[in-house]
Amino acid sequence: MQSTHDTDFSYNPTSPMRVFNPHWYKDQMSGWARSSYILLAFGILFLLVTGLYGNFTTLGITSTIAGIIGFTCTLSITNGKPINGILGFVSAIMLIYVASVTGNFSDVVMQAAYIFLLDIPVVLNKTWNNGEILKPRRLTGKYIWQTMLTFVVFWGLTYGLDTIILTSPRPIIDSLSATLGLTGAILTVRRFRSTYYFWLAQGLMSVVLWSVTAMSGHPVWVLFFTYCLYILNDIVAFTSSKWFHES
Repeated sequence: MQSTHDTDFSYNPTSPMRVFNPHWYKDQMSGWARSSYILLAFGILFLLVTGLYGNFTTLGITSTIAGIIGFTCTLSITNGKPINGILGFVSAIMLIYVASVTGNFSDVVMQAAYIFLLDIPVVLNKTWNNGEILKPRRLTGKYIWQTMLTFVVFWGLTYGLDTIILTSPRPIIDSLSATLGLTGAILTVRRFRSTYYFWLAQGLMSVVLWSVTAMSGHPVWVLFFTYCLYILNDIVAFTSSKWFHES
């Protein structure tokens, strides 16, 4: 029997143009670990309730949609699916708006950097497009020192942004959270499995960041809950992800 892909000559899973083909999205959402599907279903329902209940404001709706898309993105990374590029791109655009309104300026930089360091490279990189070639590396030798230097430089730049160039109400939390995320993004693109330790740490810092932001009066509690779900996904990744186990 001839498959759908055989009759659809425009479908090429390694071409950037695949993002315009619905078959690609079906493929990308298939073959996940069962725990990821359970987390996805629970996460969508949970974020819809916590984000929209009594909160139909522009900031509340944007935060909720960004949270759902971003959570789906993290699950796709855990399962080695390059759909995370397009999901991350959309989520980042929306979170840039949320972070700019709430004064988390380093988070704005982090989300913008995600687009160029992670989302676009994943969409365009043919190696990433072929899940069978996903072979994460261990962080050893000179790469450890490179990562440490990267972390220090990013923290210096983001803290300077929040205190010298702009005035963030939460400079230490905001800059540290962004630095962890930026470093994790670089490790992800370079395929170091240690990226998940940074994602876990960044998730914890973001829980603090967005809870403090919400307590300051901004309707963004949904992002606090979103990052709680990110942490659950990171825990799942340590036991089932292709980043830690051979498929």
